[in-house]
Amino acid sequence: MVKIINPLGDVKIGRQGEVVYQRKYGEQIRRQVAPKRAIASEAQVAHRQLYKNALTWRSQLSLPNRRYLDGYCIANGIVDGYHIPLPWSRFALKLYLQGIEFVITKTTGPLIPGEYARFEFYNLGDSAYGSLYSTQWKGQTFIPQVAHKVTTLKLKLYRVGLPGTVTYSVRATDGTHPIGGDLCLGTIDGNGLTLDTGGLWYEITLGAGTDLSAMTKYAIAGRAPSGDISNQAHWRSNTTGGTYPRGNYEESSDGGVVWSSHMPGDFMFEEWGTPPPTSVIERLLHIRHPSLLKVVHKRGDLIVSGYDTLSSLDEEYLTKQVGLDVDEGDTIEATTLPGIKYPYLVR
Repeated sequence: MVKIINPLGDVKIGRQGEVVYQRKYGEQIRRQVAPKRAIASEAQVAHRQLYKNALTWRSQLSLPNRRYLDGYCIANGIVDGYHIPLPWSRFALKLYLQGIEFVITKTTGPLIPGEYARFEFYNLGDSAYGSLYSTQWKGQTFIPQVAHKVTTLKLKLYRVGLPGTVTYSVRATDGTHPIGGDLCLGTIDGNGLTLDTGGLWYEITLGAGTDLSAMTKYAIAGRAPSGDISNQAHWRSNTTGGTYPRGNYEESSDGGVVWSSHMPGDFMFEEWGTPPPTSVIERLLHIRHPSLLKVVHKRGDLIVSGYDTLSSLDEEYLTKQVGLDVDEGDTIEATTLPGIKYPYLVR
């Protein structure tokens, strides 16, 4: 920038060639034209806005929140890439700017011959029950993803009155409903079931078990033939939003001859047994972040599970990881403490 002294009093204003003339404080100056800056990309604009939002969020933290973050960093040894301890201010930015990590792990073979493993299951979200007594039977269809021998059922049950012996078996299906006789069965003393309407999980051994083929629909059939309207075994279920993807709630009023489907709906069940030497049994999704707030796990439009208020600065706790049993096609929406949402599709 050059100051111009013009004794003739001429004043130039504006650009001429590679220089610009202008007035400043009543005097004329000349400066070189500044080169044009590169236009920021959409990603750069988005990142700049994200950083501004992080600074705004940090500035709104209360003094107790800031003190908690400072103590949290010290207590947990939070450091940067150079192993320098982070103050609360930098850790707060980390909470806002760090993305969520989604990690899928699978239980795979080779498995130990005879190892006891869980295969198909639906064990979250019960809000109702199905009654077993006299000729009122209830069932749950399922499709194994791998061939195995089923030997045990784990079911969520309770009782009203004294229903007597409760029998559960595994049957073949016609592709939709149970058909034929029992492939294997087991019993439990219904008079010893809990009276708590929330139910408890009970394990029923199915004798020697039976071999199940992969990608073939089977059914669990339950009944309490000694029961009556005042003495029933109740099998916990979800009759409005069951999310087991390969089967559904079944019921029969004539002792297992004719069955009808209740959809959407599923009974609470786990089927356990012996896998082949190599198998993929289930997928576990690990969700990781320094401060998870909410996690919603959906299968289609149905919510499989959800976690709320996982982290709280006011109550002084942060949740770093959540694990979910997932299937292909499930969708996850995870939210961090600052309120940023991250979607994820299980493939």
